[in-house]
Amino acid sequence: MSLTPRPPSASSVVSADSAGRSASSVTAIPRQLSSSVRALAAAMEPADPRSVFAVLEPLRLAFADHRAATEGAAGLYAGVVQDAPRLAHAVDGLVAEHHCIDAAMTRLAAIVATGEPPVQAVRDGAREVLDELVRHGQRDADLVYDAYTTDIGGE
Repeated sequence: MSLTPRPPSASSVVSADSAGRSASSVTAIPRQLSSSVRALAAAMEPADPRSVFAVLEPLRLAFADHRAATEGAAGLYAGVVQDAPRLAHAVDGLVAEHHCIDAAMTRLAAIVATGEPPVQAVRDGAREVLDELVRHGQRDADLVYDAYTTDIGGE
């Protein structure tokens, strides 16, 4: 049996003033990011540099929103560390992943901005971004699960 304490509400995790948006839009960030990831995956199949470039900017903006909602003193990660200090190292790893994902998106933008890049370079760059985002999303979910799920034993 497990008890799941109520995690902090979105408004207590990221205030509307500090993040510059309402609490309801904070909950929309994962949807925006997921939608942008799907758009990149769709543009990757033909590997058309213009299509990839067109979906890359909204993806970068959605990821920047994710970073704003998770990092910093008022972010989700700060709340996790406050509630479950044992996860501080995991949070540090997730913040480091943010930098890696940003770098992968920057590399992909540079590839598609060259005009007529090799199709395989576009696919490889897009695959790197997608793989990093999927892994990071799973680690984010695992962090929240680990922070707010308590096993009290039993059968």
